[in-house]
Amino acid sequence: MAAHAADGSPASAVEAQRGKYLAYEHSVTVDSPEGGVKPLLDKLVAACQADAANQCTLLASGVAGGRESSAHIRVRVKRAGIEKLIALAATGGEVASRNTSAEDLEGPIRDNAKRLDMLRSYREKLLALESKVGSNAEALIKLSQELATVQSELESATGAEARLMERVNMDLLNISIQSRTQRGFWSPVKRSLSDFGSNLSEGIATAITGTAYMLPWVLILFALGLLVRKVWRKLRKQ
Repeated sequence: MAAHAADGSPASAVEAQRGKYLAYEHSVTVDSPEGGVKPLLDKLVAACQADAANQCTLLASGVAGGRESSAHIRVRVKRAGIEKLIALAATGGEVASRNTSAEDLEGPIRDNAKRLDMLRSYREKLLALESKVGSNAEALIKLSQELATVQSELESATGAEARLMERVNMDLLNISIQSRTQRGFWSPVKRSLSDFGSNLSEGIATAITGTAYMLPWVLILFALGLLVRKVWRKLRKQ
């Protein structure tokens, strides 16, 4: 796994580092004004769904409400669509961070290609052997079973090849959107003040619960103390 930082760098700088079998994933964090998180997410979702030219596929999206809302979106899209979506995200706030990572898939792709060649060659040999078997029913049944197995493995390897090439030809993009108030200097102080009432009630509830647990032990210890004191007095009188 090779990682490359690309904070705000243009697409051309990233393209220059591309290898033939590198699968790229981009992560962007956007600080949005308060109240702008959900609208920006909706814009990004709509833009992806409308970008048929770059085959944009929405993989995941979600929003968390509350005082400090946040949202995220994950898409798979052709390289040309990456900058368009990041530029759109920047119109709804400030790009706080941007990173790009790349995974080299040359090994898995070449290994899968060798497996495909081997399976295709084996299938051709089986088909050639099938024509020589003639009317031998038992041999035909065994060949048919072996051909079915090889065909199933071929379809599996072909699917794996398609998935690997999709990762190479299309990039993953993760965009996290958060309210700008989350990064403010006074944000933790405001949170503490607004939570003071609930924290105080929780503290009182915890103290009451602790008292309920301790009270029986206090009574038992008090009774034991009286008993020990009584026994001690008797011993002293003797």
